[in-house]
Amino acid sequence: MSVGFGRRVAILALPLVGLADAVRAEVPAEFRQILDAYAKALDGNDVETLVGLFSPNGVFMPEGMPAAAGHDALRATYRSIFSTMKVGLRFDLLDGAQSGDLGWVRGASAGKTRLLSTGAESTGTFHLLIVFRREGGAWKIRNYLYASSKAN
Repeated sequence: MSVGFGRRVAILALPLVGLADAVRAEVPAEFRQILDAYAKALDGNDVETLVGLFSPNGVFMPEGMPAAAGHDALRATYRSIFSTMKVGLRFDLLDGAQSGDLGWVRGASAGKTRLLSTGAESTGTFHLLIVFRREGGAWKIRNYLYASSKAN
């Protein structure tokens, strides 16, 4: 990641996330569509659709797992997840914005996971922050970060 890109992401996302409780920004429709497709692909274990929603250098940063950067790493990560569990999530997008070729969404997800080896089910809720980047005229996920909403 270049310093310029990282600086632009920080300039765009951090102040807005800090103000998110005071000002509810409307989530751009394109970002809602991407996350609807993400939820559907996640529910269907559709690795290739999930990977295609990310930019070529996109990064998925799941809690408790190493970050996956780039399509090959994303593909391996989603395959690993789907080999051990069935995941179903719904998203509640709280706010977001877009400026130029960058945008972001802050939200929450909730759903169930079922371990394939035992059939055990659990529910979870998560905070999420997703950065989007327009590349070749299409919006893609550039960075997807989530963490449990449970207090330690």
